[in-house]
Amino acid sequence: VSTQSTGVVLANVLGWLWFPENPDWQDFTLLSICMVVCFSNYLNEYLQFYPLQYSKFAPEGGVPARLGWFLIYFTPAVVYAATWYKLGAPSSSYDLLVLGLYVAHFCKRCFETTFVHKYSKDCLLVTVIEIALFYSLGAIVTAYNCHVMTGDRRFNFLDDTVRVRVGIAIYCFGQLTNLYHHYILANLRSPGSFRYVVPTGGLFGLVVCPQYLGELLSWLGFAIASYAYGAYLCYVPMIVYLCARAHHTHRWYSTKFDNYPGADTRKVWPYLY
Repeated sequence: VSTQSTGVVLANVLGWLWFPENPDWQDFTLLSICMVVCFSNYLNEYLQFYPLQYSKFAPEGGVPARLGWFLIYFTPAVVYAATWYKLGAPSSSYDLLVLGLYVAHFCKRCFETTFVHKYSKDCLLVTVIEIALFYSLGAIVTAYNCHVMTGDRRFNFLDDTVRVRVGIAIYCFGQLTNLYHHYILANLRSPGSFRYVVPTGGLFGLVVCPQYLGELLSWLGFAIASYAYGAYLCYVPMIVYLCARAHHTHRWYSTKFDNYPGADTRKVWPYLY
């Protein structure tokens, strides 16, 4: 009986968080595409077939880093807003909340690019295009799914204020976690130095890439608050990609630094992975 009760509770929690009612064939089409993207992402980044070349894993590029990364994050914000407008600029409380959360994330990243991050090399043009296109595709899928495929759920989502508040709280916590650890990373080096340093402070003692943890939490919060399949399906490839990227970062630190203190540290999720 205890096991059955636990199963019922778990099913209710997962239903509350993950499974909006009445999925249709378009949801399952998105799911299929998502699984293909996830599998490709994982193999590509984990096994280093054709990893995205940026940060410490890239050669010197020809696009000023601050400009390149600003364009990477500015583009999906504009694409999402343009898609929302093209869909009729729906202005229910749900639509405005989802629009605000999505665009706010990329505005924050533009802010960090301009005022927080410190770069040691310029970007490759192909990397700027690749990442901007990837984010823009996610913006279109998420916008269409949230503002069209949610149907009547858009007009009564505030009936479950607990889910909305939990989603927004996780989103904000994730954004602050991401920002804080980006600040730590930006201040590791002494002025004028381009030498890589093993990060310390914050959650770096628990995971190799806590900035990724913050990003994943913020997107989880967005998905919970929006309660849309598209938000979750765009979230899953992000998990797969950043976990593989964190694995590569962990391996890079282990090979570049003798007696690397984080040899037994988890990559992204404390105590899990």
